[in-house]
Amino acid sequence: MGKQGDGQEDNVILFPGLVAKLVEKGMSSLKEKKYYDALRYFQQSAELEPSHPQARYGLVITNIELNRLNEAKSHCESMLREGIGNYYEVLQVYVSLLVQLGDYQEVETILESVMSEERLPADMAESFYQLLEFARQMTSPEIADFEDEIDEESIEGLSTTKEWIDLLEKGETDQQWGAIQKLSQLNTKEVQNAYRTFLKEKDKNPVIKSYLLQTLKELDVKGTFEVHKFGNTYEVKIEDLEDVFHEKFGTQVINELEKELGQESPSLFEMVQQVWWHFLFALYPKSPAPLDARVWAAALHVLGLSLMDNEKNRVKQISQRYRTQAEEVNKAVIHMRTIEAHLFKTMQ
Repeated sequence: MGKQGDGQEDNVILFPGLVAKLVEKGMSSLKEKKYYDALRYFQQSAELEPSHPQARYGLVITNIELNRLNEAKSHCESMLREGIGNYYEVLQVYVSLLVQLGDYQEVETILESVMSEERLPADMAESFYQLLEFARQMTSPEIADFEDEIDEESIEGLSTTKEWIDLLEKGETDQQWGAIQKLSQLNTKEVQNAYRTFLKEKDKNPVIKSYLLQTLKELDVKGTFEVHKFGNTYEVKIEDLEDVFHEKFGTQVINELEKELGQESPSLFEMVQQVWWHFLFALYPKSPAPLDARVWAAALHVLGLSLMDNEKNRVKQISQRYRTQAEEVNKAVIHMRTIEAHLFKTMQ
């Protein structure tokens, strides 16, 4: 700030109330979506008064709008560390950024610590709880990338088909992943019978069952298997299965969502896409009802906003944007949350 390259900066420092004026200009630029102008005003005001909460918070929001999430995260961290601004409001934005950046383990660590202190404001408790539940799901073994390494220590020493089948039946989640991968190399009647038993048992994890069905499809297995998921039992013909990650309806929903949320908040759009594919994979091979892409796009929009902030009653407003019925959207939101809660219980 000490340079006089344009003859302006050193002069304005002399005026009283300068920081407030710069912050005001920053807020105006932000509202007008002139994000680089806003960033410049907030940077200047923060340099002049580093402890000014609005200036520092303005840097966070502007960087988010510019999709500079790591920069926004750093500003949040420094505000929390220095005790600047409303702690819980800053924490809420910080945790939301961690979710968008995929740092779910850090989200879980932070929120578990905060909640253990029992100092959480009542009006923010639900939002933080939802973020914590989402992070726990995303850090669980079954939500991890299917190509992640299997815990070698947990499966070393196994050599016979029976031992692998026993691990599939009684092992922990990561061990079941490993067992399916190992057993997929053995296309025997004994192995297929084990698959049949696993798929129809009521207490087995629905996501593991989805992975097993996909494996059978990839192995070009033929025939009908009985599957139990979320209280329902039905038959599945393996050769008729569609690849869930290329499911036509799933893609239609993403396309509808992109028209609204993709333009409004690209980072939030990326986050709720993960929620959507996770939800579809849990339901697989069933499709969500109703088969109305606008309903589910609106529901994902609502769910994403609920993860990002604590504002309520968004269903009617968002439903109108997607030209659909609020009642249907609300049912879809409840359905996704119910599935999430069920999966969370199976992981405990």
